[in-house]
Amino acid sequence: MTDAPTTGTSSSAERTSPPAGASPSPSGAPTAATPNAEPTATAWKTYTDRRHMVSFELPKDWTVQQEADGPAAGAMTIVVKNADGQRLATLATGISGLGGACAEGQLRPYTVLASIPIDLPSAAADPQAVSPRFVFRLIHGANSFYASYGITDHAAGTNGTACLIYNTVSGPGLGIYMFGDALQLTAGGSPAGGRTFNTIAEAQKYMLSSEFQNLQRMITSLKITV
Repeated sequence: MTDAPTTGTSSSAERTSPPAGASPSPSGAPTAATPNAEPTATAWKTYTDRRHMVSFELPKDWTVQQEADGPAAGAMTIVVKNADGQRLATLATGISGLGGACAEGQLRPYTVLASIPIDLPSAAADPQAVSPRFVFRLIHGANSFYASYGITDHAAGTNGTACLIYNTVSGPGLGIYMFGDALQLTAGGSPAGGRTFNTIAEAQKYMLSSEFQNLQRMITSLKITV
C-alpha cells in the first residue's frame, strides 16, 4: 500500500483507503477484522445508561466514568479509559456551540481510512448528510497527518477537501452527540484526544492494532433508544 490517499467525497458513502493487508468489504470499507489485524480483547462487558437510553460493549478491563451532566436537556458526558487509565473515547450528548465556515485558503485534503455504517438515530437531511457511520479520518496538515475516529452523519467536505471535520451525529431526543476520541479535527494541529501520524501508512498500521480493533468494536456496538 502506498501513501497515495483516497480522498473523501460528498457522496452518501465516502470512499475508504483500507490498511495495508486488509481485505475490503463489498462496500469498500475495511472489514472489522483482517488477517493482519491484532486480536481484540477476549472478555467484554456491556455498559448501559437507561436514563440516557444508551448502551455499548467495551473490553472488560476498560472503565467508564460518568461526568456531570451539561445544562442542555438530555446532555451527558461519559469517558472511556483503558486499563492504564488512558482516555480513549468520549460519549457525549446535547452538544452545542458548533459552527464555522472554511475560508478558501484553509481547505486541505482529507482521507477516509474507515467508514462502517451503524444503526443510529439521525435527523440530518442537508446535502452533506450521510447515513450514520463509524469513521477513521485524517486531514493533511503542512507536515503531518492529523487523525481522529468517531461517529458521523456528514461527509467531511466537498471535492475531497475540508478545514474542519466534526465527529458528530444529529439525532432526535439526544441533540448533537458524539462517540469518539475528539469532537473535531482540523488541519491546524492534532485535536485534544486525536492522533498525529507522519504518513498515511503509519495511520493504516495503527488500524491493525488491538487498541484500534477494540475501539472500532466498541463504538460500532453503540445502541441508542429514542
